[in-house]
Amino acid sequence: MALVGLLALAGCSSSDSGSEMPSSNGAAAPFAPGEADRDLSAGGAKGDAGNGYTAVPPEGVTATGGPVETRSIIYRGDITVRVEKVGETAERLKALVETSGGFLGADKRTADSGEAQAWLTVRVPAKQFSSVLEQIAKLGTEVGRNTNTEDVTEAVVDLDTRIAAQKASVDSVRRMFAQAKQLSEVVLLEKELSSRQAELASLEAKKRNLDNLVTLSTINVVLIGPHAPAPEPPKKKAPGFLGGLEAGWDAFLTTVQVVLAVLGFLLPFLVALSIPAGLLIWWSRRRRPTPPPTA
Repeated sequence: MALVGLLALAGCSSSDSGSEMPSSNGAAAPFAPGEADRDLSAGGAKGDAGNGYTAVPPEGVTATGGPVETRSIIYRGDITVRVEKVGETAERLKALVETSGGFLGADKRTADSGEAQAWLTVRVPAKQFSSVLEQIAKLGTEVGRNTNTEDVTEAVVDLDTRIAAQKASVDSVRRMFAQAKQLSEVVLLEKELSSRQAELASLEAKKRNLDNLVTLSTINVVLIGPHAPAPEPPKKKAPGFLGGLEAGWDAFLTTVQVVLAVLGFLLPFLVALSIPAGLLIWWSRRRRPTPPPTA
C-alpha cells in the first residue's frame, strides 16, 4: 500500500495530460487551392480571405503587434500562379526554395503543355515566408493567394511544462525501482516506469512536430499553364442551420453513392450465384417424393 501511495504521489505532476495539442501536419500531399484557409484551433489567428487574398503580417511582427521572437507562430500559405512553361518554372521554384534554406516536400505535375499544371508543397524557414511567397508570385501572373497564421505559443509552453513534469515523474519512479526489494514491487514499478516513459516519448514527439511547424512554414503552390483553367476557390459553408442542412445533405448524397457503389460491386456476384442456386432448388424439388393422395 505504501508503494502504491508513493506511485500516486509521483504521478501527480503528470496526471493533467488530457488536453489536446493543436493538430498539425508537415509537408502535405498536393492540395486543393485554398486548402490552407481552414479553421484554426482556438487562439489561432486567421486572415480574412473573403476576396481570395490575405495580408501577411510584416516579418518580425505578429498579427496582434507583438514581437515574433517571443511567440511561436505557424505560417501557412496557398498560392496559384499562371506561367508560360510549367516544367521550367517548377524547377526554378525548387531552386528558389533551396536557396532560401527550405526544401520541396511534394511535387505532382501533369503533361508539359498549354494546359499543364503542377502542385508543389514547399517548406521554408519561417523568417523567409513572406519574401519567398512574393518571389513565387513573381514567377508568373498571380491568380490567387491565401495565407493564415496560428499562434501556438500556449501549446508550446504547455508541452514544455508537461515534459518537465513527466521527466521528474520518470526519475522518481526510477529511484523507487532501484530501491525495490520484493518481486511484486519490481513488477509494479517496471510496468509504471514503462507507462510513464511512453507518455514522455509521446509528449516529446508532439513537441518536435510543433517545433518543426514553427521553424519551417508550409507553402502550397499551384502552377498552371497559359491555357489551363484557373482552380475554383473553395466553397464557403453557410453558418448555423443552413450550414448544418448543407452538411447533412452532402452526407446523405455521399451515403447513397457508397450504397450504390456496393450494390454495383455485388451485382455480378449475385447474378453468378443465382443461376446455380436456382438450378439446385429446381433439382431438389424434383427429387422430393410426391405425397400419396389422401382418401
